[in-house]
Amino acid sequence: MFGISYDTWKKVCGMYFTLGIGSQKAYLQWFPFTKLSSDDKKIISGEDFYNRYIRTASFMLFPPAMHQSENYLQKGDGSFRDSSLIAPILFLFLQSVGMEIHNQYAPIRPSDISVYYAGNYEHLRPKYKQDYDDFFKELNASIDEYQYFIKTDITNFFANISVDKLIAQVDKVCNSNAVVFSQTQLHLFKELLTYCGNGRFPLIENSVASSFLATVVYLDAVDKALHEYISKNVTAFSSFHIVRYVDDMYILISSDKPIGYLHEAYNEIRNEYSSILKDYGLALNAKKCCLKESKEINEELKKSLYDEYFSGQKHNIEELFSGALCRFLKDLSIELLLDSIDIERYNELINKHFSSNDIEFTPSEVFNYFVYENEDELKSEPVVKEIVGLVEQSISFINLDPKRLTVMIMKTQSDKAIKGFLNQLFRKNRLDKWNSYDTTIAISYLIQSEFRHIDLLEILSNRHPNLYSYYLFHCKSSTIHCFDLWRVKKLGEIVARDDKAHYLYFMHLCEMKRANYMAAFAYFKNYFDRVTADLDFVAGNDPSLKKPNYNMFYREGMLIRFYTGVDDSKTVIENAHKLRNANPLSHASSQLLDSNDTSKDLCKSIKALSKLIYGYIDKHKEQA
Repeated sequence: MFGISYDTWKKVCGMYFTLGIGSQKAYLQWFPFTKLSSDDKKIISGEDFYNRYIRTASFMLFPPAMHQSENYLQKGDGSFRDSSLIAPILFLFLQSVGMEIHNQYAPIRPSDISVYYAGNYEHLRPKYKQDYDDFFKELNASIDEYQYFIKTDITNFFANISVDKLIAQVDKVCNSNAVVFSQTQLHLFKELLTYCGNGRFPLIENSVASSFLATVVYLDAVDKALHEYISKNVTAFSSFHIVRYVDDMYILISSDKPIGYLHEAYNEIRNEYSSILKDYGLALNAKKCCLKESKEINEELKKSLYDEYFSGQKHNIEELFSGALCRFLKDLSIELLLDSIDIERYNELINKHFSSNDIEFTPSEVFNYFVYENEDELKSEPVVKEIVGLVEQSISFINLDPKRLTVMIMKTQSDKAIKGFLNQLFRKNRLDKWNSYDTTIAISYLIQSEFRHIDLLEILSNRHPNLYSYYLFHCKSSTIHCFDLWRVKKLGEIVARDDKAHYLYFMHLCEMKRANYMAAFAYFKNYFDRVTADLDFVAGNDPSLKKPNYNMFYREGMLIRFYTGVDDSKTVIENAHKLRNANPLSHASSQLLDSNDTSKDLCKSIKALSKLIYGYIDKHKEQA
């Protein structure tokens, strides 16, 4: 239905299934892959699974496989990103849609603009590290050729991407000479993106699809327009070269003029870029824009570097930074004691203790090395003593950097540090002082402990039922068990060739996610009528039929007769038809607009109709 080929599905599965176990365990979005056995991976990436669940999109019939909830990802300043957490099969499905678009999309931006995004479909790389390094290297290699650079940044980039404009760009480029993606497919792509992003473009942890679509597709026309403007209107440059990594863009400049004579051109470019971005619902982050000499480019890159594990190569880090971790913790303890610690001061301490001109790695990367790679240092007596002291003061400091600081505490393997840390979390919960930072800390702990803490899981189940459901279905055991529901599997087989039924069901899910209950009911009622015709055809009630008679099963009387024998069927169908006839999306009477209980009644009817379908399957096991 979405046009995903088996070749694409298999490649995407391979991208994520071959990730190292350390990488999979590091992120909540990837953690479920650690629970897949080698047999599970073969099944999911196999042709039978593809034909049964992916080609038809019937995996969407299984509620756990369509999980979407809030994730807890933080920015460098400690605030939270508007991010999503989705079920693993849905995640792989989204990456597959991204790859299908990648395979067909030929960028319109000039070929001399270098564009990098987080991950790489061309080389089947799900992690961003290599591509960021390539971006870093290209800029560094240009220092001798270009004297100056302009750095730009976009405010809240992912959150402000218009999915409508994005899909319009895909349509315009991919369908320019021939129809590659039908209007139905484009509509489905749009709905899938907004479903995964809970109404907006999805920011999903380690999603190549999100980064590719945002960078290569959405900013394509933006880059083209800016390049054309500079080429035609800016005479102060003898040459220039644009290099982009997601929303970070560098314009490398060659000019025989001193930097003081380039500010007029810089302001002109900034204003034009800001104007172009406005047409796409985006805004320039003026505070992060600058014009500087190329020799200063490394410092700007260090400010922009995304968090990531250290590469694993030692590079004499221990010798260069001997005792740095302990000194960092001592200073952190003093700041905490003086109540003077904030995110700015915390980052200053990282820069103070983990920077060196002798290596190309940033302070953040060096700190990552000590957190994730050097376990001996974390277990050393002086470091453990400092961490225990910090925990005994207050675990509030962990809010500054929940993921790394929680990992540090756990890797000490100190009972005193870990128990003190957990006791304060439990105390905050008892006093009802729990907040989003505590949730982030709890998630970090649970991932590191492979979710082996019953009491912390109970807090999660009470405070964040959606997150707990994600753990229950995808982190506690293999996500493949989501497909063990016999009745849903049977329904999937019955409607396997009915793309329209899948479309109607998916659209009902999308409208439910948006809380558009009248639209959700309209889609589901049509889905119910269509599935009933599929059930009738499979049951062979009319041997003369060569295909389901979809024109027959929309009448109330016919539906009541068909479901005779299923408990409460007559009442359910009569009520559903009353609602349909009162729904302004289905009938001119529009009486639902006058009701105070519209959403409640509609949701109740959807559940009742769904129960009828499965009730019929239960009663006709042999025929179905």
